[in-house]
Amino acid sequence: MEPTASRCTAKTTMTSTFYPAAARARSPSLTYFSLDPTMRTLAMLAMLFAVNAQARPPAEAALFESLRDRLVGTWTFVEDGKSYDATFEAVSHGRALLEKNSGYIAVYCPDEASVSMTLYTRDGNQPRFRATGADAAAQSIKFVFRDITNWKNDTEHINGLEIVFKDQDHIVERWETLQPNGKKSTFNFELTRKRA
Repeated sequence: MEPTASRCTAKTTMTSTFYPAAARARSPSLTYFSLDPTMRTLAMLAMLFAVNAQARPPAEAALFESLRDRLVGTWTFVEDGKSYDATFEAVSHGRALLEKNSGYIAVYCPDEASVSMTLYTRDGNQPRFRATGADAAAQSIKFVFRDITNWKNDTEHINGLEIVFKDQDHIVERWETLQPNGKKSTFNFELTRKRA
């Protein structure tokens, strides 16, 4: 059975890279499968290298990768005298970070050279934030408010977050709220990493 035009084109392109023109002139029907084993191996390695290069995360994702690597795991914190767990889990093949605790979930993801975060609150609204003025080695990362969905007018909402890295096992989440009259207030969660 004759190959389709697209398959012929693909084979011609591949062989033109790895087989001399003189040899192709002597054998016009040359295909990948008619190459000797060494040439087939080189062709396959070249294709794998190209795919791997495309799959690598961009260099500008360094801030996100640092945040993810520092936070992944299970943490504990105390609220109103009760102890709760908070988890940070790498999801979407490591391209996003999911935070879950007793009152909300948050999703962090790369945003060019920065990191974006969407917060899903128990009030049913979803404020969005973007990290500013931080690098991969920063001792704190501040997320500033961008916009919000499903927010009811004249109600309080979360307006910002700063994550402070005290050491590898202790962080502080400093949350900022904005009231309808424009007044801002803050509350903190001190998280301690759970060790197995």
